[in-house]
Amino acid sequence: MGAQKGFDRLREKFAMHGEHSVGGALFTLFDRFVYSTTANTSAGPQVRDSNNVQRLMNYFVLATLPCWIIGMWNLGHQTNIAMAQLELSVASGWRGWLLDYLSIGFDPQDMLACFWHGLLYFLPVFIVALFVGAMWEAVFATLRRKPVDEGLLAIAWLYALILPATTPLYQVVLGMTFGLVVGKAIYGGTGRYLVNPVLLALAFHMFSYPGLIFGEGVWVPVPGYDQPTTLELAIKEGGVAALAAADYSWGQIFVGNQVGSMGAISGIGALIGALILIIMGVASWRIMLGGVLGLIAAVLIFNGLGPTGNPLYAIPWYWHLILGGFAFGLVFLATDPVPAATTNIGRWIFGITVGLLTVVVRVTNPAHYEGVVFAILLASIFAPLMDFVVIEWHIRRRRRRLIENSA
Repeated sequence: MGAQKGFDRLREKFAMHGEHSVGGALFTLFDRFVYSTTANTSAGPQVRDSNNVQRLMNYFVLATLPCWIIGMWNLGHQTNIAMAQLELSVASGWRGWLLDYLSIGFDPQDMLACFWHGLLYFLPVFIVALFVGAMWEAVFATLRRKPVDEGLLAIAWLYALILPATTPLYQVVLGMTFGLVVGKAIYGGTGRYLVNPVLLALAFHMFSYPGLIFGEGVWVPVPGYDQPTTLELAIKEGGVAALAAADYSWGQIFVGNQVGSMGAISGIGALIGALILIIMGVASWRIMLGGVLGLIAAVLIFNGLGPTGNPLYAIPWYWHLILGGFAFGLVFLATDPVPAATTNIGRWIFGITVGLLTVVVRVTNPAHYEGVVFAILLASIFAPLMDFVVIEWHIRRRRRRLIENSA
């Protein structure tokens, strides 16, 4: 009760100084994380519902928790394995000191020790991304003299999950700034942007600082240790045979026990998240299923028409589903309701396009083999055209039906 009264006094204080100041915007941003808005609509239509934009975006955060938990454990597990191979008893830096001081240790077989080790890499990236995003949201709200925008928590969270653990914090500042300002704020905020800001931030890193994503030793934060991702192994070193030679099984990769980003590596985590989003009614199952069907169709075409003996063309579709960030991207990024298609048929086309382009980029462009990023960005650009064609088709079909009935 005392905390609530103190919070109410802070709200009144910022209201006196104006909600369009930077301080007021930051406070309103935090206030909306904790409480629902008290504003009422003054004109119709008026809908009574427990959901608002902030809550709908937070469902994406909730749905990624299985991926996040598995990702934290896997990151710590991979790091502790690297330390054991290099015969390091304590990790370098403040993380190693803290884990050693708390007697948590660096045992690869200790799940809790692995989870805490991975969490210590995730938290600084997420906190910096959230802080930078909050500052930009406050600046734009102040300049436009409008309330702060929703969706920051989901953007910062998803952005942190898809990054490597070795990402410098200044790169987090640059990427979050580019994704939020260029990808969202300049278009007017939530509901108006053309492509997903998280994907735009990742694309910024890929082209401006490719070493951050495609460099040696970026995925496991142990100096002197280099282990490629499963997708890189399959694309650059010989398909499924290279994965088998590195002792990777399909089930192991599906669970998420592999080298990769901090939280976008678990197929089963993405599957659980997809079920949560579908049950909540937040994400389109048509986009998800369309993406899977598009991927399968493209893989079968390459399997049948590709050069004999080429391992890139021979990778089966069920391996493509779990390699790289396809499952995570399809479930949590392609289903962003703002840049995706909005008609039912358009959503099928959108999802199929994502699946097709993902395989095409992976097989034909080994320099930038994570095709799901470019596939979703390209599909988002053409999403308005998809909806336009579908709507025009419906209009012409109904007009034709009216003419036939009146004849």
